[in-house]
Amino acid sequence: MIRVIKLLRKIYHYIKMCIYVNEKIILFQHQKHTNQKSSATIVEANKDNVKDILAFQDKRYLKVFNHFLEIGDRGYFAYLNGKCVHRSWVKHKPQHVSLHPLLSIPLNYNEVFIHYCETAPDARGNNIYPHVLSRIASDFKDRSRILISVNEKNIPSIKGVKKAGFIEIERYRIIVIFGIKYIRVEKLY
Repeated sequence: MIRVIKLLRKIYHYIKMCIYVNEKIILFQHQKHTNQKSSATIVEANKDNVKDILAFQDKRYLKVFNHFLEIGDRGYFAYLNGKCVHRSWVKHKPQHVSLHPLLSIPLNYNEVFIHYCETAPDARGNNIYPHVLSRIASDFKDRSRILISVNEKNIPSIKGVKKAGFIEIERYRIIVIFGIKYIRVEKLY
């Protein structure tokens, strides 16, 4: 029964994405280092600790995150009191990266893209997200651009990204009406 419900949700989401979408995605670039701190310990993800995300994530994410490790993405996990409460991933090789299911951009040599970030609900408000972003920015400071995208409706993530020294560089308006897709780009930087 649970599988049927999940399948129906996927079908609904797919149909919804084909019929109507009206969203704005903001692309940020790291501009200045801000030394963010929290009570969390940050550790890079690996085959041995990837299961730690089960503390706040569904089991299906193990397959996703093991795939990320296999293709060379770098993962960052944050721990509070020995429990994994945050994950962020970094793409750091030339490829296309997804800002939204309907929008991807090329990631060039010497650029990195932070993606798949989430903090456990019970750990939010502890400055963990800006702390992890600050660590990632420090680890990749030799790169020409460090990028991250956020849906404009996700105000807490936008605040965390800005707190970690990122600035808006582009906004993408994605509109789909009955399968016709329109994307408008607004350069800010």
